[in-house]
Amino acid sequence: MELGEGLYISGEVKTIEDGIAKPVLIVSHGFRGHRLWGFWPDVTTRFAEQGFYTISYDFSRVSARKEELGEQAVAEASTVSTELLDLESLISELFQGALPLSKEADTVRLALLGHSRAGGSSIIFASEHEQVKAVAVWNGGGTPSLPPRDSSNPPLSLQEQALVKDVEVNAERFNITDKFAQLQIPVLLVQGAKDNERLLAQNQFLQEAAPHQHFVSIAGGDHFFGAADPYEGSTRQLDEAVEDTIQFFKTVFSGKA
Repeated sequence: MELGEGLYISGEVKTIEDGIAKPVLIVSHGFRGHRLWGFWPDVTTRFAEQGFYTISYDFSRVSARKEELGEQAVAEASTVSTELLDLESLISELFQGALPLSKEADTVRLALLGHSRAGGSSIIFASEHEQVKAVAVWNGGGTPSLPPRDSSNPPLSLQEQALVKDVEVNAERFNITDKFAQLQIPVLLVQGAKDNERLLAQNQFLQEAAPHQHFVSIAGGDHFFGAADPYEGSTRQLDEAVEDTIQFFKTVFSGKA
């Protein structure tokens, strides 16, 4: 899907082709990842086999790097704002019936799954788009942040500058804790118990902000649930994350959430 200025979104659809319209699940990778990273091909196949019209894609920043558009272009494509625009462009294509196997998609039942930073973007996006009916977040939910800096630190890179400016300009929009607390749709947060301290703390803030939502802690789970890239197969922690997420979405779309 072409976006202009050399940027594009690449992706794929996985689903059972049986003529029955299925809940749509859009899967968003983390900040340093891509749709073919590690566990994603396996995970998206599992969701498709469980009856979801599953869309996985690369954010446009991946195309900026791949096409060697330059450091400035990569920086501008790496912000949260651009991530949200990418997701909006993808959903626009979905609702226009322009994606493959579109007759298998029930766009009334639309869910998002975001890993790491894309978890936070998914929360923001859902708060702004009533078409989204459910969200799952894997090891995420926090606004991007950079450590405090002083004169002894090297200058910020172009990418860091773009991220800082984006967060500063959109401070209210990117207040994920407030957005999460206000969401009226079901949300599942799946958090590895051995993830980094910042994300564990953010997860606790979110639990306090919206105790009515759904939270799962994966014992022994790190940021990638013990999986690696290149992918060497699933892990107990990843299997738990997948199974809990599938059950959550099935419950939501059966009307029992």
